[in-house]
Amino acid sequence: MRIIILTLIISIFALTSCGGNLEFGYNEKIAGLFHGCKEKLDESYNKLLEGNYDVDKADELSYEMKLKEAQALSSYVKGIRSEVNELKPSEAAKNFHLTTIAYMTRIADGYGTLLIKYVDEQKKGARQALLRDITDEKDKIAALADTCLQKQVEFLNRAGIKVNAVQ
Repeated sequence: MRIIILTLIISIFALTSCGGNLEFGYNEKIAGLFHGCKEKLDESYNKLLEGNYDVDKADELSYEMKLKEAQALSSYVKGIRSEVNELKPSEAAKNFHLTTIAYMTRIADGYGTLLIKYVDEQKKGARQALLRDITDEKDKIAALADTCLQKQVEFLNRAGIKVNAVQ
């Protein structure tokens, strides 16, 4: 459902940004970056649930590949966050901007760190505890994503595009 809402909002940006308004262009850009992070997070979490990160250090090649894959998620999100940090939001877009940065920070520094620990951990019980922690972190990130969408709707309304928040 969140993807549908995000797609709808991105479509609104695409339709309205044709007029050259810098605020619409800004939000089109940040919405795309947000969506990219969300897709990578969801992909990673699905792989985790499927057991793709349950590698044994004895299998050095598989272990190194999965560890690098886990590290790559944080690197990717940090790169995107850096790109967002370089954007200069208007006063009306500031809350959306800051919330989006917080969302990306939570993925990179919270979820990403836990995922790396998960791959590195070799004890089954400890991995199960980390999986619970990762799931809790994913839930917090989902709540933060909802907040990002609320801030985006608020911005659109301030920018003169009346959008109702879809539940």
